Amino acid sequence: MLKALLKSEWIKFRSDYLSLAAALAVLAAIPFFLMNLDYSRTAVGQAKALSEALHALYLAQPAIVIFTSLYFAQEFVKSGMRTNFLAVSSRKAWLTGKLLFLLLLLAVLYSVILSSCFLVMLARFDLDFSWSLLGDFLYFSSIGLLSNLFMAFLTAGLALLFQSWIVPVSVLFPLLIGLSQLLATFIKEAGYLPDLATLPLFEYESLRSGLSLSGLGIQAVWLLLIWSSAIFLILKKDIR
Repeated sequence: MLKALLKSEWIKFRSDYLSLAAALAVLAAIPFFLMNLDYSRTAVGQAKALSEALHALYLAQPAIVIFTSLYFAQEFVKSGMRTNFLAVSSRKAWLTGKLLFLLLLLAVLYSVILSSCFLVMLARFDLDFSWSLLGDFLYFSSIGLLSNLFMAFLTAGLALLFQSWIVPVSVLFPLLIGLSQLLATFIKEAGYLPDLATLPLFEYESLRSGLSLSGLGIQAVWLLLIWSSAIFLILKKDIR
């Protein structure tokens, strides 16, 4: 059954032009930001390159939010969810298949993103390839991508909970483009917002001095709250 569900999700994804366009935007966002971020000519080098690569990963989170929202929102168009629930006997199996496909899809997207980002970084900062540089890049970027992955599933949970792509975009997009940092200047508790909590994971100097996973822990708590509510709603939802 799982194989059939994954095949069904692939057909739905490739047939949804908005989701495809959002996926292409995600692929282009990080290399674009990395190519256009300002940097000091007097501070070029490996450390600066890795720092800007992490900043590009952080700035691309709004594109991840929009893509994930659109992908999950297709279930709520033209009674798509009702059709799925009538076709699939187990709602748990349907949800598992959808989440697994999202995970596989994000893994493919991130693989392409990391490859293109590394090449752009080499060209942008006039660096020579070395295995140590590649290792550092994969290590530091993987931490940021883990936060991005958490943010993607938080978006999916909100889309499933409110059965709309508008709500997660309306909530998370303003936070990611600066609202959370504005709130942090007035409210100390804003540091527990899911995007602001993991901001140090995108700072190269902060990571090099010591790795703290408390931000990912805060995101995990948000995921638990949102997904427990979303799963309860889906399992109890009446489709008549």
